[in-house]
Amino acid sequence: MQNNKEKKNVFEIENLSFAYDKHEVLNNLNLSFHEGIVTTMIGPNGCGKSTLLQLMTKNLKPAGGKILLQGEDIAQIRQKQFAQSVAVVHQYNTAPPDLTVEKLVSYGRIPYHKMGVPFDKAKDMERIEWALEITNTTKHKDKTVSQLSGGQKQRVWIAMALAQDAKVLLLDEPTTYLDIRYQLQILRLIRRLNEEYGFTIIMVLHDVNQSLYYSDEIVALKAGKCIAQGSPQQILTGELIQKVYDVTLKVSDIDGKRFILPV
Repeated sequence: MQNNKEKKNVFEIENLSFAYDKHEVLNNLNLSFHEGIVTTMIGPNGCGKSTLLQLMTKNLKPAGGKILLQGEDIAQIRQKQFAQSVAVVHQYNTAPPDLTVEKLVSYGRIPYHKMGVPFDKAKDMERIEWALEITNTTKHKDKTVSQLSGGQKQRVWIAMALAQDAKVLLLDEPTTYLDIRYQLQILRLIRRLNEEYGFTIIMVLHDVNQSLYYSDEIVALKAGKCIAQGSPQQILTGELIQKVYDVTLKVSDIDGKRFILPV
């Protein structure tokens, strides 16, 4: 894990604005995401978390401002080049019913294929096999995606992102619709990808306590604005929860970790 004193920015958000049908979602947002750590965005529904992630992955175009990836405006980065640096797992994912797990994961190698240019099949297979192994999905590789449970499918989508060989991984609510066992499996996998393999992780979560436990930094958003950013121990207070969610809840420390009592 990267020392806080040596933080470098992987993404910089500068005066970012975005609106849906004249409904302003982000307004002059300024924010930095740091390299080498797990950062989680929290906030109420409609605060702009997923929209910001969609803008950061080039799926949406901002109305104003810009997003820099290691100092370069992502609007100027070609899609395949961008995909070699940043991988994403969206909140909603679909695949053809007859598509096998191994074939889906192989799609992560597409950013390295150029029309008319031979590609490195050995390198492709090495990364595909590694992605399957690290996500514990090798045993499912010959199954169709439609045969898998929700938690298994999510690990396969993460495997496809890992096959891209990008060191920045963005995840939009990766534990949504999963039971607690699969939620913990996914979150522990994310933590391992950061600690053992050096991935920079930026994700959106709704469960605040899971965000606090599995993240190095928290970004709290409300109404398209950054309300607070920092480690859970630095920024998480009852006052912040009241400001972000408009509810009064107790905040406690357990074994050196900060938790919210959601009752």
